Amino acid sequence: MSIEPLKKQDGRSLRAQKTYDEAHKKLINSAVELFNNPLVSHEKVTVSQIAKHAGVSVATAYNHFPENKLDVYGSLFQLGFKDVADELNAFLETSPEPGAAITMFLDTIANKVVELGNAIRFAWFEVRDIQSSGKWIQREPYDVLKSLCKNYDADSADGLADDIFQLFNGCTFLWLRYDPSYPVWSKYTDEWYVENVNEIFEKATKIQK
Repeated sequence: MSIEPLKKQDGRSLRAQKTYDEAHKKLINSAVELFNNPLVSHEKVTVSQIAKHAGVSVATAYNHFPENKLDVYGSLFQLGFKDVADELNAFLETSPEPGAAITMFLDTIANKVVELGNAIRFAWFEVRDIQSSGKWIQREPYDVLKSLCKNYDADSADGLADDIFQLFNGCTFLWLRYDPSYPVWSKYTDEWYVENVNEIFEKATKIQK
């Protein structure tokens, strides 16, 4: 007698979750578009503006982002890395050579970073607050990288992961500082970033030798 009500409740819960997820993705896409619009100052982007641009009610937007832009930035990292993880898992199902898996992981992150563009730049400079608020991604990219390095034939998986992580962060920092109006930073374009990230695994293995 209790089975039928449970099924109905489960169905409602699933639909509610689907509705929530769809609205959340729509809001994040709206935020990315606004942050990457050169005519809009990122400092003036508000949750209300994100909602209006997404065609979602302001009340719904604040339900997703109760702490304003800190929640927006945290969601950017969470959804971005989820996409990366999904692509990596699909790639791993093909049983690739360990080195290829590491390179693919790095390239996928780089392409996702470039895709999000200025939205990631603005979010990155709030990363400490995001981490302390508990809105950071569930699994650190370094932990994923370390697990991939353990499958590679290296004297020290930890050492290889550390070298890759340092090189990757170095490239990412330079990309974050890209500024076309300033000679020192103008060369760190999207193309430069993707190209240099693609070379990181090879450079790291040479350091290990």
